[in-house]
Amino acid sequence: MTSNTHDRCGVGIRGVAMAIDSIVWIALFMIAVSAVGLATGELQTTSEGIETNLEGGPAAAGLALWLAVSILYHTLLEWRWGKTLGKYLVSIQVTRPDGSSPSFLGSLLRNVLRLIDWLPVFYLVGIVTVAVSKTDRRLGDRVGNTVVVRP
Repeated sequence: MTSNTHDRCGVGIRGVAMAIDSIVWIALFMIAVSAVGLATGELQTTSEGIETNLEGGPAAAGLALWLAVSILYHTLLEWRWGKTLGKYLVSIQVTRPDGSSPSFLGSLLRNVLRLIDWLPVFYLVGIVTVAVSKTDRRLGDRVGNTVVVRP
């Protein structure tokens, strides 16, 4: 099976998948901040629920944990099944250009570079690189040797 038999995905459908995955990112953020809050004693139960107010080092640790878990979410799901929840719901997947499954390293590189593709805001670098690419690949796809296709 080669990706030549599949339609490569442009900005639109990938954006829908990313929007769905953003809900997962928000949940992961809440979990990461709460975990750091629990570890630092900044997690408090109020009449309105659970609150965590992190500043300085603990806030940086919460952010770093969230970024690591978010990258791991994408890396593991795309490496193992070719898709995250968002990609699953819109019926697209990540493959190598020859149609085979991405390697773990390729998936990891693809997703670490998501941090650059996100710049300067709202995936602007990623959107522009997909839009101007003849192969519909963002920077992370190019470095990770992946493509996003509709099987």
